[in-house]
Amino acid sequence: MNFQGFCDAAKEIDQQTVSTSDTFVISFSKPDGSAFSVDPNDIVDFLQFLSDNHSDFQKTIEDEPRFNSDKTYLNYQEKPYRALYKLAGDKGLKTISSLGGSQTKELTKIISKLLSFVAGLDYQKVEDNTYLDKKSIDIALSKMPSNLRVLGASKDNQKPKASNKELFKAWLKSKELSEKTVQSYSETCISFADKLLLEDKVISASLYSFSSAKDLEPARNWLDNNGVWIEKNNSGNGMYSAGVSKYIEFLSQNPSQTKIPKPFILLAGISGTGKTRFVRKQAESHNLGKENFCLVPVRPDWHEPSDLLGYVSRIDGTKYVATKVLKFIIEAWKVVAPNASKNGMGDLELASAPYWLCLDEMNLAPVEQYFADYLSVLESRKFEGGVYSCDPLLDKSLFETLPCMQKDLGLENDQDLWELFSRDGVCLPPNLIVAGTVNMDETTHGFSRKVIDRALSIDFGEFFPNEYSKFFGGQAVPKVLTYSTETQAEPDSFTCNADSDGDKTINFLQKVNDVLRNTPFELAYRALNELLLYVNAFAPKDDQGLQAVWDDFLMTKVLPRIDGDDDKLRVADGDDTNNLLDKLETVLAKKLNLIWDEGKTRLDLLRYEADGSDIRNIECRSRKKIKWMKGRLENNTFTSYWP
Repeated sequence: MNFQGFCDAAKEIDQQTVSTSDTFVISFSKPDGSAFSVDPNDIVDFLQFLSDNHSDFQKTIEDEPRFNSDKTYLNYQEKPYRALYKLAGDKGLKTISSLGGSQTKELTKIISKLLSFVAGLDYQKVEDNTYLDKKSIDIALSKMPSNLRVLGASKDNQKPKASNKELFKAWLKSKELSEKTVQSYSETCISFADKLLLEDKVISASLYSFSSAKDLEPARNWLDNNGVWIEKNNSGNGMYSAGVSKYIEFLSQNPSQTKIPKPFILLAGISGTGKTRFVRKQAESHNLGKENFCLVPVRPDWHEPSDLLGYVSRIDGTKYVATKVLKFIIEAWKVVAPNASKNGMGDLELASAPYWLCLDEMNLAPVEQYFADYLSVLESRKFEGGVYSCDPLLDKSLFETLPCMQKDLGLENDQDLWELFSRDGVCLPPNLIVAGTVNMDETTHGFSRKVIDRALSIDFGEFFPNEYSKFFGGQAVPKVLTYSTETQAEPDSFTCNADSDGDKTINFLQKVNDVLRNTPFELAYRALNELLLYVNAFAPKDDQGLQAVWDDFLMTKVLPRIDGDDDKLRVADGDDTNNLLDKLETVLAKKLNLIWDEGKTRLDLLRYEADGSDIRNIECRSRKKIKWMKGRLENNTFTSYWP
């Protein structure tokens, strides 16, 4: 999403109309229609001023006689914020001071929007949060592009994601609490806690800016020992501590999630490492019971898509026999498209939980045969302007010719979804993630590059190792994974701080592909698009983090394609020939120089320590795997990625 689209969607929140010109001057208008303009570079200068003088700016707001002490400096108030803009004028920021004196609230909205957009925060009404805490300001400044025009002026229709405050309110309502209790917990309790915690600098931003329940424990312990909080809580019959406890419970049940760039995963490894359990636990982490998990053991005699998606009965030709997989796909659609008949696939609930389909022992049968329809349709998925589209798995013609199809699919009581399927066919739901568990032995089939190109191939033993010494406690914890709503890398939506325009990533893959040129392993545009999606999804903050993303991409998309004997892996090198793996090692030693050598480490992108902290002692995975593949080639005269 670009800044214009962000502002268009935010109009629902604050009724402010914003437009950005090709030179990226921001124009904004009040509800009465009067319009004003501001150069975004002036906003950046103002944010830098706030960062450098943060204690003075906070004091200016709180010392203003009309400051409401029941709120914090992050809650917009007219007179105190006008005093802030006067302070900016005293420091030489005349443009901001002038606008802030006459259009105080409207300018604050613009500043808050630009800060929220660049920092990746959830925009709220400025009365709830202006995000002018030092942490948020510094994040925005660190991510602010040097050329502000790259933020873009073209429009899109995506909505800013719901804030923690809005999600917390919805969660409280789902617990069937009264409207008064919901308001007390989400407004009164959190606001008072914020006031005390911010005043004493226990936290630097509202509790609503936290995404981890564990990170809030120090704040709760501080409150439990604070006399003002204890007195207020006692006079309120425990309401205040109950509100904070409910918020912590909400965060623990709704953990932060890592978006994976492709909803098709191959989990490869020896039997018993926990591949199927991993998928089950991923589904359970979304607290939906068993409804978002489906385990389907693959049979060796599967040879066509009907084994997965069902078929027209051969008895009378009027009944459709729906499989467990098809019914699960329909259940995923029910969650993500509750109003599909009215607005089609442009009005989906894209914050809904992922539905995990686990194909156990996936390669007991030839994947290219029974999974052909899915592999084809997977590449047709698109999100454009916030609207999802996809080719159908089941064509709409079936719905026209089979009179009992609505009953056969169990949609007698879901006219909305039935109308969607009748119009578009049954497409892949955007919230479906397919995970296939894979063992490579004499009873299984190998994978063609057609399958590998469309999947994330994860060597389970490398990414999620079994650590015997931590069997009874202290094991690393997999991050909670969910689906991405990006299918095509675009300049407007590319927001990586370590590679703002994608040039580093493109150059990296070009150097890798130069090694693979004129071999069966050469990469095409799909690989580049998916690498850029990888980088955008994990959003590394520095070059070392960027190289960690490249390292995992090599492990999941590039190395799984390479196999063969010495002759097949022999490539031209001037007048001579060399082993492809040797040449790849030479290139990667330069391109992954911050993490390649023995003793150098990198961040783990898919796991946390048992205490929730980052794991930063991971060795370069691709270096280790290439060394293993070369040893296998030397010992067995043949090699492949698969364990």
